[in-house]
Amino acid sequence: MDNMKKCPRYDGCRKNFCPLDPDLHLRSGKKQDKCPFSRETKKANINGRDFLSGGRAMPTVPLNFVPESNSESLNKPSKELWQKIKK
Repeated sequence: MDNMKKCPRYDGCRKNFCPLDPDLHLRSGKKQDKCPFSRETKKANINGRDFLSGGRAMPTVPLNFVPESNSESLNKPSKELWQKIKK
């Protein structure tokens, strides 16, 4: 729990899949239970307007605390930043 509290969204987050969770491999749920930093960019066209959602990189500070075993759960921008930090 302490590790997940390092996320700036922790207090308002109700997602079951958090990349900061050391027990992530034990969690279950649906695709919508993913952390925003685990969702890839999605493009939707609604009434002729394009909307983008997801795909934002996790801030650097909490990214330092993502266990290596959870790095695969990160979205592409977060994973690339995580790899740079770990070098």
